[in-house]
Amino acid sequence: MATEEETLEANQETAFQIIATVGSAKSQYIEAIQKAKEGDIEGAKALIESGNKDFNEGHTAHLSLLQQSAIDNKNVTFSLILVHAEDQLMQAESFRIIAEDFIDVYEKIDAKN
Repeated sequence: MATEEETLEANQETAFQIIATVGSAKSQYIEAIQKAKEGDIEGAKALIESGNKDFNEGHTAHLSLLQQSAIDNKNVTFSLILVHAEDQLMQAESFRIIAEDFIDVYEKIDAKN
């Protein structure tokens, strides 16, 4: 059985994994908007796809914390880094939605020209 300190350390490592992967995804989503703005719709869609892979990795790590909480029948130890990780996860998801909408708009504009 892991000690409380070991559990906290493992949770923090998971939080850092979430931050790294969803941060990468968010950057790719932002870059995708720029590609679409430049008229490179295929490049933008490729960045969304690549970003989604990173996002899914972070989401899976987050899900593992939720599952751990349910299995252990107790809450995951609170830490500011975990709150930050969840904030980054939500921001990345929002950016993905916005980026996909921007790509659709730029694609329609390009089709009319």
